[in-house]
Amino acid sequence: MEKSLLIVKPGFIQHKEGIKKMLEEIGVTIVKELEMMLTDELINKHYSDYVNESWFGPLKEYMQSGKVIVWCAEGGEGSIPKIRELLGHKAHPAPGTIRYVYGIGDITKNVMHASDSVENGIKELKNFFPELV
Repeated sequence: MEKSLLIVKPGFIQHKEGIKKMLEEIGVTIVKELEMMLTDELINKHYSDYVNESWFGPLKEYMQSGKVIVWCAEGGEGSIPKIRELLGHKAHPAPGTIRYVYGIGDITKNVMHASDSVENGIKELKNFFPELV
């Protein structure tokens, strides 16, 4: 089984059931959920590769502007690419994708984050669900 970290961003948590349904349709199950405000420490750990980027400050501010839903998602082999495809492109999501259905135009204020590889899924899950890795 492949595991991925998903974060439903501020302003979109009211869509969690619709997003879950879309994930279930591709064979992905949410095995653990947290609703929380992100701390500086968690954001800095999660986005550690990007803390020196010019866009990190506005992203951090946005991610702390309200509660988020953090999920550990699980599916069979190849589920991470399926999740990423269902999620859609950050700036130009295709119709039927999560970001098209629920997202907004701003690249940093789209509906959610999903791990982009098995390795990053494990790394990211350790920050939120260390007991599951």
